[in-house]
Amino acid sequence: MVDQTRGPIKRLLVFALAAAALLSVLVPSSGWARQVGHDQAIALARAGQTTKALGILSALYTNDPSDKEVFHDYLTVLSWAGQDDRVAELSTRLSPQTAPGYALEAAAHSARRRGDYIQAEYLYRAGAQRFPDDLDLPVGLILTLVDADRSQAALEQAERMEQRYSHEPTLALAKGYALEARREYFTALQNYNRILEKDPTNRTAQARRILVLDSLGASDLAVDLASQDPSLLSTTELQRILSNQSAFAVRWGELPATDETRRFEQTDRALALLENNRARLDLTSPGAADFDLRTRFDRLVALRNRYQMEAVVRDYEEMLAEGVAIPNHALLAAADAYLYLQQPEQAADIYRSILTTRPDDLTTNLALFYALIELEDFDAAYALTDRLDKAQPVQLQARRPDGSSSPRPNPDKPTTATTAAMARLYGEQYADAEARLAALHDQAPANLDITRELGNVYSARGWPRRAQQTYELGLRLDHSHRDLQIGLAQSYLDRREYRLAEQAINRLYALYPEDVHVRRLQRQWQSHNLNELRLAAGYSDNSGATQGTRDLLVEGTLFSSPLDYNYRIFASGRYAFADFPEGDETYRRYGVGIEYRRPDLEAAAELTYNVDGGDDIGGRLSLLYDLDDYWSIPLNIERFSRETPLRALKQDITADSADLGISYRFSELRNLSLRAQVMDFSDGNFRRSLAGSLEQRLVTLPKYKLSGIVDVYASANSRSNTIYFNPDRDLSAALTLDNLQRLYRRYDRSFSHRLALTAGNYWQKGYDDDYFAGFTYEHIWETAERLALVYGFSRYRRIYDGSPEYQNYYYSRINWRF
Repeated sequence: MVDQTRGPIKRLLVFALAAAALLSVLVPSSGWARQVGHDQAIALARAGQTTKALGILSALYTNDPSDKEVFHDYLTVLSWAGQDDRVAELSTRLSPQTAPGYALEAAAHSARRRGDYIQAEYLYRAGAQRFPDDLDLPVGLILTLVDADRSQAALEQAERMEQRYSHEPTLALAKGYALEARREYFTALQNYNRILEKDPTNRTAQARRILVLDSLGASDLAVDLASQDPSLLSTTELQRILSNQSAFAVRWGELPATDETRRFEQTDRALALLENNRARLDLTSPGAADFDLRTRFDRLVALRNRYQMEAVVRDYEEMLAEGVAIPNHALLAAADAYLYLQQPEQAADIYRSILTTRPDDLTTNLALFYALIELEDFDAAYALTDRLDKAQPVQLQARRPDGSSSPRPNPDKPTTATTAAMARLYGEQYADAEARLAALHDQAPANLDITRELGNVYSARGWPRRAQQTYELGLRLDHSHRDLQIGLAQSYLDRREYRLAEQAINRLYALYPEDVHVRRLQRQWQSHNLNELRLAAGYSDNSGATQGTRDLLVEGTLFSSPLDYNYRIFASGRYAFADFPEGDETYRRYGVGIEYRRPDLEAAAELTYNVDGGDDIGGRLSLLYDLDDYWSIPLNIERFSRETPLRALKQDITADSADLGISYRFSELRNLSLRAQVMDFSDGNFRRSLAGSLEQRLVTLPKYKLSGIVDVYASANSRSNTIYFNPDRDLSAALTLDNLQRLYRRYDRSFSHRLALTAGNYWQKGYDDDYFAGFTYEHIWETAERLALVYGFSRYRRIYDGSPEYQNYYYSRINWRF
């Protein structure tokens, strides 16, 4: 049965105590009343009813400020109630030499909470000296020293006390607090484990162990332990370790994977943890909004690492619309996403905003460099990379334990030096890039990133064999190096090793479908396997009749997609028209053939059907053999040559031809070639010619190239006085200044224009020599690997039989893969 008298009796007791307290206030002279009120106040304070207790003690203290017992208890309960400012006021009357230990501890504790560490330390030390058996005072001193950023002094104090209180968990907990402040988390963990070995139920040690494990990065284990008893931690602490768990998972996902097929496992896990954390977050709890934002920021990074760039941009723009202040690491993820999605303007703006607060951050500066390259801002890119490289010393001074220092290599120096060289590579200043990278490779032959870029320069300079050897050399040191594998696959394609190219590209694309370089390589391979159409058309009007007062030429070749990797069949057509004094001439030619390509060799065989008033069967065999990266030999033999003058065909005169050449290509800067040709005309004429050419780059800038070209040509014919232009002997020499400027580039799309100025001298047997000159202007549009369009206009002054003729020529060319 329930005792029905307990409620009334309790209320009566409280009433009596209150009445006694009131009586003690109203009748202060009564010692008994004062004692009853004091005892009641202490009982209320210990019961947690500090407000009521303080009401009584305040009245008692006001009535008799000299009552030391009331004063000390009043100050102590004020500290328990958290009224630290009031404690500070009363502490001026506190005597450390006479006050009881509990009052000193209370006043010191309030001073510590207020951040008055000097006062707190003074009171704790005074109390500890007077009351050496009161452990709370020296423990409070340790905690105060830690809060005052004097963790070493706190640790020394704890170690001195351990000699006397080695089994006291309170002291061990304080020592752990000091160790945590010194970031000696492993030692702190050992400290808490020792406490739990003696007392597995110590909840403070259990909680501190969880938090220390989280600080050590073992957030998974911390979460596991916290889940066993969530009441050990506050809501804020639990949210923090959950947030840290997902953040560490994001960071683990950024580390290189030992198994590339599983490289996204940690990132996927991080994304799942982030989603789970947001779902379980109570936004009404203190600090929850901050944890929610942190989760959203970490999610941006994880999505970037997972190459879900559209999601990164979407979430970033949502936060911008909300007015959220986004930290730099999340801004960096957003900028990377914009750059990946080919929006370099937005990326560059964000990178620059990060650098306003972190100007020396190497990662952000390097990312900005790539954005500048895509924006075609080469001046800024060069300046940035040169500044970064200049700022990095070759060696750093490493501090030894004894205080001395010794030099060690700066790990960032190869990165900045390589990037400065890459800037020249992207700016098409290949010779400068090669010189820089070759020097770096000599210094660090095992640095595979330098090896990769050196191979890329060799490839850009038109040396595919040398590039391939460089990639293979690097892969012998690390066969899993992704960028070296990409370079090697590109070299297979460049060298017409199509089976190997397919295997390498498919393997890379299956493993790294998100990699922009792999995707570009895959697009090249797809384009290679398409049909190809080449069309050219030209129309000219001439002041003389040597080549016809008007002439038109349209020709095209349609190639099939590759057959058995190395073969393509093709069909060709050619239409030519010109009007001469003796009448118009129309010529049509149709052909079918097969092309064969393999490393070092390109060959084509074609059967032609020619219509020029009669029907004639012709054929062509052409070869191009590459001896190495420099030497090549072209050979062309043709029955019913396409070079037969149209005016000759008007008179039913045909010609067969054969030409053999040799070329030495030093690099993209210089090329030397020589070509010999013979033509056997059906009218008995036999023509021999020799042509030589030297091309030399004069100016190389990122978007502008100027080349000088010297052409020399000589010919001799066995007959004279033919209807077609056929000098007994002639000789010409010309100099061309070829200006090429890129006006626009947006990733794989570009627009350039070209102006070529030519001047030379022509000599023909039987006539005085004379000058010839002209210019060509054209536009060049290119779209990825599938479409190239060129159109232009030229005007030339040429000499025929001692007389000048002027030609206006309009032309266009298109190359389309479909």
